[in-house]
Amino acid sequence: MRQYLVSDLLHEGAENGTTLTELVQLTGEDERSIRRRIQMERKSGKLILSDNQSGYFLPASEYEVRRFIRSMSSRAHEIMTVTCVAEDVLARMSGQERMGGW
Repeated sequence: MRQYLVSDLLHEGAENGTTLTELVQLTGEDERSIRRRIQMERKSGKLILSDNQSGYFLPASEYEVRRFIRSMSSRAHEIMTVTCVAEDVLARMSGQERMGGW
């Protein structure tokens, strides 16, 4: 039996987004499993977009893809900033100096 793809359940355009709650209801799977599936599909080349208002959706325009890229890049930058702070604190806790990283 072929396992479904989350992308097969989605529609084009943010205005047609499907929330995580709706995906849980559609699939009977828990949120973590669905997020994992989405991540695997994204890594394998399927562009599944998302935002906090619309949920998950397929791209309908270049604008939506650009907006998604900006959002993901911003999140990555924030994560890297917090990671660097944590590394600095850890280095001070262990009595080491930190050399310039990333």
